[in-house]
Parts: sequence; structure tokens; C-alpha cells
Amino acid sequence: MSRKIKILLVFVYCSLFFLFIDRFLFQNLLFSVPNEMEWDTSPWYNFLRKRKEIRFSEKENGVLLLGSSIALYSVLPDIFSNKVNRTVPDEDKIRTEFYSHPSLTPSDFYYYKEDIVSKKPKAVVYLINPADFQLEHLKETQEGLEYDEKGFFEESVRIRHQNRLLYPDLFLKDHWEEIYNLDKSQLESFASKLISYGVRYRSFFYDPVMAWYMHRFRWGRSYHYYTGVIPKEGIYLRGWAKPEFEIDCEISGNKWRDSIFIQNPGTNLKIFRILPKQELIFDRTYAKKGWYYLDLNFSEKLENLKLKFQSDKQVSSLEVDSRIFGTEETYGIRLSQNFCRSEFRENLSYTRIPGLDDSRLESMPDDQYDKDYDLRIYRENDEENVLNRFKKIKNAKGSLSKQKSFRSWSQMKYLNEGIHYLSERNIPVLLINSPENPKEKSVYSNSRWYLGYLGFLEKISPTKYGFLDASDLFDRKQYFMDPHHLTYSSSVMASEKFADWFIDYYRSGFFHKLQL
Repeated sequence: MSRKIKILLVFVYCSLFFLFIDRFLFQNLLFSVPNEMEWDTSPWYNFLRKRKEIRFSEKENGVLLLGSSIALYSVLPDIFSNKVNRTVPDEDKIRTEFYSHPSLTPSDFYYYKEDIVSKKPKAVVYLINPADFQLEHLKETQEGLEYDEKGFFEESVRIRHQNRLLYPDLFLKDHWEEIYNLDKSQLESFASKLISYGVRYRSFFYDPVMAWYMHRFRWGRSYHYYTGVIPKEGIYLRGWAKPEFEIDCEISGNKWRDSIFIQNPGTNLKIFRILPKQELIFDRTYAKKGWYYLDLNFSEKLENLKLKFQSDKQVSSLEVDSRIFGTEETYGIRLSQNFCRSEFRENLSYTRIPGLDDSRLESMPDDQYDKDYDLRIYRENDEENVLNRFKKIKNAKGSLSKQKSFRSWSQMKYLNEGIHYLSERNIPVLLINSPENPKEKSVYSNSRWYLGYLGFLEKISPTKYGFLDASDLFDRKQYFMDPHHLTYSSSVMASEKFADWFIDYYRSGFFHKLQL
């Protein structure tokens, strides 16, 4: 055997071994770890896993809820499907799944269209908002308002996770020459992501492992969102409780152990057992700031434990969460992530809980809401990317309000082609223009551009397509966390309203050929 043949065989062997490790072993291990991450964390891993696990059988009436974070904060799948299933016959009951991640644009939808069809949904409900069309890339020029297609393309190539991590193969196939002309090294980067899952997923492959480790060995002391039992008085999403609260704890046996965080040295904490009668069972003053275990023993075996907590030192949100709130909120102690639950649960990454973070807004008078809103969304001297985007979108809406007619750009084309692709494959699409904060919508809602935008959405497809404008669904700005994300309670109301519209389409015969 010649030396060249030996080298070739070694190369082929190494390549096959690499592909086995990367494409089979690595991917299987990546999605075999229990996913104990909570709502809205590691969004790219969670989307990949969710997309991998969605499977509708031929006999199921599967419905995909599609969209960006605006969809995630606008509709709750369980409430939507429960409302529909209370109305339709048993044979027509639906099962609903999210197909959503942050900043999902019409161009993303276009590249996901084949995967969406592979899930075999009977219908797609697509929640969309003007912000999803990447308004921040609009710019004023001497010729008038223009969409910066080059700027969006360069962003897609260099930093956009969707293009680089979720569909680099499809994007590279369509744009390899443009990428090469833009930057040869970027073409090489895309090629490496196309070949290797390890290269593509390296930025988040350890996320589920770290969550599992933290739960087992750190007892949920490092986390983004709370997953424990919600106190009677409510909970802030990062686990801060009110200075005084009641909570029902799960317990098995006569011992209960959990952990809390004390912010202010010298804090005194009292714990009362409420039933069968109120009695003080814990009283301690903590000399230092930090996490502490609570260990309580009881003479009898218990399954449920109703407790009341009182802490004597208040904590200001401005001290610990200055980025999250505008006006000040008052905390007591912080609870461990799974406080009062007996075990950590899986598959919560698309499960939203009610939090005081957004319910606080609903009771605010107009002037207080405006003050809080401006401090949270439009505060000065803040370089956070999300907030900068809000500012750019607001400026873009102001520019659109001056336009004498509707004009589209590439994102409209992608939306058009994606919806036609599904319609041609007998998958109806119900497109909903999502609710928009009246505080923001008023800037451009009466403009010729906006009226043309609604006209465009209404007429995308002549078959297997419906459009509904929900932008005015809520006339109180207090139902919005920002320009277009709903509070939890308003998302409950929106979910039921969307379900009603879905039922109306069902009754009209929109789905009849699919036997839904």
C-alpha cells in the first residue's frame, strides 16, 4: 500500500471518527441532559431542544404558536388550547406548542419553513409586531427613508445567533458569495459551523449541565428566574419576596431544609407555622450578608407545611436590581430557586409564571407608570443593547409616521414567501398583529405607512390564510411591560381572545379540509 493511500485512509478514518463524535455522540449527549433551566434562559439551547422535541402525529390536531419574544410574552399555550378545547368536539381538540425564540424575524421564519412543515402541524398561529421587521435598521437619507439592507446583512453575518447557530447551512447556501465579499474569515466561520455541531453550539452546550449541577450541589442559589412555590403575596421573578409573606411548602417526613439570602447584616427573621395554630418556630438574627440554610424539624410526619415569614429589614430594588425597575420596589429576603418544592422540575424553559415585576405596573396611575416606564425603557446613559434597540425603534416609528405611503423591505418579502410556502402545503396560517402599547403606537398608528402595513398583512395569501389586527386589544398602557411585551395577566386575557378568534376561523370552515 502506497504512502499516499495510507495518508488518505488515515484522513478518511479521522474524518469519520470526528463526524461520529460530533454528529452522533455530542448531539445526543447535548439533548439528553435533563433540562432544568427556567423561563427565558439560554434561549438558543432551549429553542433547539424544543424544536427537536416537537412532534405531531398524523392523528393529532397540532397547532404551532410562532413568533419572537413578543409571542412568548403575548400568548400562553395551555390557556389558548384549553379555551379552544372547551368549545370544539372531542375529535377536534388541539395540542399547542411554541415555536419561538427572542428576535425571531420574518427572515428566520423563512429559513425555518421546511422544519415547521416537518412537524406536521394542522395550523400555525403567527404573532407578529412591526418591531419584528427590524425597524431599527431604517435610516434617514437625502433621498428619504431607506432600509439599511447591508447593515442588517452584516449584522446577520457577524453577530446574529439565528444565522450563525440555528441555520448556518441554509444561510450559507443562499449568501456564500456575499459573505465572501464581505469578509473571507466569516465565510470560514460559517463553514466550520456547518460542519461541526461542537463549534456551532459551544457557547451554550454547558448551560443545562451547569443548571443541573447548581440544583444538586448549590441548592438553587444561582439562577435567573424563580421556580419555587409562589407565596400568597406574590414573588419577584428573581426570587425576592415581600418583607412579610405566607407560603405553602411541600414536605415529605418530619424535616424541612431550604435556603435563603440575607441582604442586610443584622436582619432578624421570624418564621411562624400557621396551622393548626400560629406558633413561632424560628427566630434568628443574621450578622452577615449571604446565603443561609433553614433547617426545621417537626415531631410528626408532614406532606404540607403552611408558613409565615417576617423579616425586619427592608431591601431596596435600587440597591440590588437597579436595571430592572424604574421606581423603587421593597424586598425582604431572597428565596432559593425552588423554594418549598420537594424536587426540581424539568422542561420549564417555555413556562411563564406571574411575577410582581409586571403585575406592579397594572395598579400604577398614569403619571407613575410614565415615570417608571421612562426610567426602565428610555433612561439616559445606558448602553444595554435591548434598551438601545427600544430607542431606535421609537425613532424609526417617528420617521415612518411622516411617510406618504407604505414601502416594504426584505423582511416583508420573507414573510410573504414563508406564508405562501405553508399555504401551498395545506397548512393554514392565522397571522395576528400583536397588541402594542398605546403609549408607543400613537406615534405612527394614523400614518399612511401604518395603514399600508396593515393592508399588506391582510392580503399576503388568498388561500389557507387569515389575518387579525390585535394592536388595539388593550387600551391601557399599564398592561404592557414595554412597547410590545404584555404583563402576565394581560397575556392570559390575550390568549383567551386569540383562542376565540381561532374558534371563529374553525367554525367558518377555515380548517375543514384538514378535518380539524
